[in-house]
Amino acid sequence: MPLDHSDIVLEELARLREEVVNTRNVSIKTDNLIKNVAAEVKAITDRQAQTERKSILNSVFAYVIFVVLIGAGLYLTFQARLEKHQVNHALYEKKEAGYKRTIAELNAELGRWKQIERELLEFERLVRDGNKALAVAKFSTLRRVRFSGLLEDLIVRFKAEVALEMFQKGRDLYEKGTFDKADEAFLKSLEYDEQPKHLAELLFYQGMSALRLKDFPRAAELLRKALESEDSLDTRDKAVARYHLAYAHDRMGEKRTARNLYFRFFERHTKHSLAPRAKRRYQQLKGS
Repeated sequence: MPLDHSDIVLEELARLREEVVNTRNVSIKTDNLIKNVAAEVKAITDRQAQTERKSILNSVFAYVIFVVLIGAGLYLTFQARLEKHQVNHALYEKKEAGYKRTIAELNAELGRWKQIERELLEFERLVRDGNKALAVAKFSTLRRVRFSGLLEDLIVRFKAEVALEMFQKGRDLYEKGTFDKADEAFLKSLEYDEQPKHLAELLFYQGMSALRLKDFPRAAELLRKALESEDSLDTRDKAVARYHLAYAHDRMGEKRTARNLYFRFFERHTKHSLAPRAKRRYQQLKGS
């Protein structure tokens, strides 16, 4: 019996069909896998491209920031240096102005010292010539000098000597009857020494000069000061001062004061040559 191969063929066909199905299924799975892989690869590629773009943008942004920071740093550095330069310039201008002021002050001081030098030379000449009055006057311009204290003792002695010379001159003029010149000399004497040892005597002669010049109010004031001075007058001048003090008030029309002073005078100086005159005038004023 011939061998029937149809069953074998069918079996093979069935097995082949099964393999084809399996192969197709595998192919489908493989295709799906490939698609998935392709999708994943595409996604990865897209992410990579996006990452690269972000990286580029970040790099560009970072570069821009870097450039900005560098620029800002350079600007700040420039500003700092500019401000420092401006501060230094202002400081130099201030120092220059200070130097100019100092130079001006030194020049002024130099001019003052030149003037002082001239005045000192003039003062020395006056001292050498014995012109004490002018030397004392010149010293008034030298008081501002720091070393003027070295000359103080000399000037004090000069002033005392000039004051005494002017007093003696005034007294001589009074004795000669030149009362106005005598009064000027007494005033000048007091300018050089306000408290001389002979103050009472000076005031006495000054008061008597004012009396002769008919300046009775001033005469009365000076004679009273002479009598009240700590440096008292001698007996003769004191008596003369008391009488003429009464006389000055009498001439001013102050009768009551004059009457009392006349009375005190002849009561105290009964043997004085002016006592009878004082008593007579007292009685006239008393009876009036």
